[in-house]
Amino acid sequence: MCHRNPRKALTNACIRLGLPHVRIHDLRHFFATSCIEAGIDIPTVAKWLGHRDGGALAMKVYGHLRDEHSKEAARKLTF
Repeated sequence: MCHRNPRKALTNACIRLGLPHVRIHDLRHFFATSCIEAGIDIPTVAKWLGHRDGGALAMKVYGHLRDEHSKEAARKLTF
């Protein structure tokens, strides 16, 4: 089945699979979060998302993730 409306297709897929409602924006946020947690720098992620501000907005929205990721990485160090 082909849908011309991606939002409707996503909603229908969630219903058919018995999943909670997911918005396209949720998928975008999941993608950005996954990239940053994988260590991809914020300016690159911002560019992939189509931002033209060099990462300022992405840093504001997702910057806290980098802190959590850094703390987790630091706990792996032993001296």
